[in-house]
Amino acid sequence: MSSTTKSSTTRSGTTKASARRAATTLLLISALAGGALTTGAASASTSSSGSASAAAVSLQTAIKDRAQQQVGLSPRNREKAGNCNYYSAVATDPKSGVVGRCKKVGGLQWRTNNWCADFVRYVWKNSGARTKNTDAFAGSFYRARNSIGTWHARGSYVPKIGDAVLYDWDGGTPSLGTNGWDVDHIGIVVGYNARTKTLTTIEGNTTKSGNGGTEGVYKRTRYNTKAGDVVGYVTPRK
Repeated sequence: MSSTTKSSTTRSGTTKASARRAATTLLLISALAGGALTTGAASASTSSSGSASAAAVSLQTAIKDRAQQQVGLSPRNREKAGNCNYYSAVATDPKSGVVGRCKKVGGLQWRTNNWCADFVRYVWKNSGARTKNTDAFAGSFYRARNSIGTWHARGSYVPKIGDAVLYDWDGGTPSLGTNGWDVDHIGIVVGYNARTKTLTTIEGNTTKSGNGGTEGVYKRTRYNTKAGDVVGYVTPRK
């Protein structure tokens, strides 16, 4: 083989080797870029999921904090004679109930109504939760369930902080009745013991222990069982 042929072969081999190296480098760069993009996308997805989870926790915390705050806020945390109360005066627009014989307290005209739902509406609304289509009737939270949050029938569901808990006191078995008309009372979940199925709630238009006395805003112990008269829960939505 002539030197010219050897030289040509060498150049050809060198050219091919350089081409292979360039192709390999290009593939490596592409892979790295793709990997970076994939990692970035995964990071963005994780961040989005984390943000949604954080928002839910934030709403739960806001509801719990505001509900607990009401327990100690006098005089709004106790009703006057004839169901005259603070929450029916501020929870809705138009206002809930009627003025009746209610007086002004601290410059605010209190109103008379059964106000357990007005209390929950006040706390939810001022914590950033939806309350559209709810009213002073506790069963309205069931009727509005699809627009304000998520409905959970009592059973395998584990109550969460911030949930509205609906009760039916009448009859042998707690029931919603027709479109929520059997619902008698409503409160806010601020704690739950899964082992004992014990609910810690904060409720308006209730008494301290269920044995009579001045009605107001109190922390109560309830039970997520048949004997506890719980019908179900509405988890709030921001």
